[in-house]
Amino acid sequence: MTRLDLINELLRYEDIEGLLSMGAPDDEYESEAEMIADRVGEAEGKTNDKITREGVENIVATVWKEMFGLSDEHIRRRKEAFAAIAARLVP
Repeated sequence: MTRLDLINELLRYEDIEGLLSMGAPDDEYESEAEMIADRVGEAEGKTNDKITREGVENIVATVWKEMFGLSDEHIRRRKEAFAAIAARLVP
């Protein structure tokens, strides 16, 4: 499974915005998954090392804020979901 596939799977599982449970198509978070995968790869390329959980969590939060136009408070409310995704990507 590629990193992008895993991120897509995790975003569908977490369904952070509840869009899938409201009937949105399975590819609802595909754009966000692509952005996250790209940014994680870029971060690893800059350091020539694996990214940390905290780094992944920050990337997911940043992408979420950009894509959904959420306030800092709304981002804080989603921190647990971001942390769960990061924990699966960086064991």
